[in-house]
Amino acid sequence: MKTIILFLTLAFITISANSQTKSSLIFSTAQDKYQKMETAGTILTAIGGVALFTGNILYWKVYNNPNQENPNAKAKKYGDIVIGGLGVMAVGIPLWAIGKANLRHIQIEARVVKFKGLASANGIGLKIRF
Repeated sequence: MKTIILFLTLAFITISANSQTKSSLIFSTAQDKYQKMETAGTILTAIGGVALFTGNILYWKVYNNPNQENPNAKAKKYGDIVIGGLGVMAVGIPLWAIGKANLRHIQIEARVVKFKGLASANGIGLKIRF
């Protein structure tokens, strides 16, 4: 149980740290940021769903088997897995939804705003002909 909690905690910290960037938000970095946010949300939601499903099955398996030794301790442990899965899903779903929505907005803006030959890494130049 302790190894599962440690693994989930380390996975959560790693995924959350990788989904955040602190650079200026131009289109490419913003797109990368929101792509990482969406990926982190997807992974956390999947991990939380698996933990929720597994904990729920094991929880009800304890009560349906009358030959178990100390069923209350096992039921508490499996209940904690269910609560942990809900917690991880509660973090993953907003990350997934916000990342997906913002990524879509950035991609739409990138298609609408096109500078043909005027944009460079240093900025946007204007060309005036008389």
